[in-house]
Amino acid sequence: MSRVILLCADHPLPLYAAQTRWVYFHRGVRYEEEGFSVQPHVYYRPAVDNLELSMKPHRYELDLRATEQDAALLRDYLRQSCIPGEQVELWNLWVSDIRVRAFRLTGPLADLDADALVQMAEREQTCITLTI
Repeated sequence: MSRVILLCADHPLPLYAAQTRWVYFHRGVRYEEEGFSVQPHVYYRPAVDNLELSMKPHRYELDLRATEQDAALLRDYLRQSCIPGEQVELWNLWVSDIRVRAFRLTGPLADLDADALVQMAEREQTCITLTI
């Protein structure tokens, strides 16, 4: 089973390259990875399409962690890329042969924080519809 996080909108959104890096330690070893980014949806695209979930047409992969820093970066990105009142979807998808009904949440962009990202990751197919 593989995980992909998508941002879906009704119109094209600009790409956003990682401008930060995540640094963490595991068993005394330092790891460093690219930070928050918005990229074209390529990873497991056919498998996501096979899930047959109702999604907005313009889809982007997010490199996103459940941290306050990433939540703030996503909020800033969406405020700059969307108009007030517009809705976008934030999907947490586990791609496999197992079919699970999507769990849906809604809320204003201002409420998006690390706790909301943790909650999104707790279920297999979760969509948070955010109102900008």
